[in-house]
Amino acid sequence: MFGKLASAEDEMQATASQPGGATTSGERLAFTQGALARLAIAPKVAPFLAGRVGLGSENEAGISYTGRALRLDFRHAFEGKTFALSVGAGASGLLARGWDAPSEEMAPGGGLRSIEMKSASGYGADLPVLVGYRSDGDVVVLWAGLRAGIERSAYDLLLVVSPDVRAGSAAEATRLWGGGLFGFAIGLAPIQIALELDAAYESISGSLLTGEAEVTGDVAGLSLTPAAAISAKF
Repeated sequence: MFGKLASAEDEMQATASQPGGATTSGERLAFTQGALARLAIAPKVAPFLAGRVGLGSENEAGISYTGRALRLDFRHAFEGKTFALSVGAGASGLLARGWDAPSEEMAPGGGLRSIEMKSASGYGADLPVLVGYRSDGDVVVLWAGLRAGIERSAYDLLLVVSPDVRAGSAAEATRLWGGGLFGFAIGLAPIQIALELDAAYESISGSLLTGEAEVTGDVAGLSLTPAAAISAKF
């Protein structure tokens, strides 16, 4: 994450690391904005598993799993000998589980220190448009394009409050994003090694339940998502 998305997490950590945690309305807002960025984008290394199947008439469907969400997609390709244009649509379901732990009652006025995710759920949709090139025998494959999407998510949390109380909490977020991607693959049939880089502008709005009140906030900025895969075609 870059720009305001990265600084939102930095400000969250700065306010939370104070002796009493985040206590004022401004500090709680900064804490909420950082929490939304961390929850909605989840900047961590994650596994990636995917498969695709041809449906005939230059149509295909795919399924992928990222350790956080399951995505189904459909696309139609307008193919030439070496170039192709792909237009599609995808739908995703967010289903992630952290760990169960008992929660305590939050004392009024307690300073916010950190969040621990117990579970997440949600749904989303995206629209990709890609242009691709392939050499003879698919030795080299290049692709680039645009993607935009929306995701709605809800989180069950443990909110760590000063001095060291773990209270039950919840958050929800709406994420809008749009950007571009570029990728390439090299290999000899049926095995290829692929690399892809996605860049997007992300806008997140939502709320965090702090025990005393629900704090709403929004944050936006740029994100970069690299990915690597080994694929086999049958």
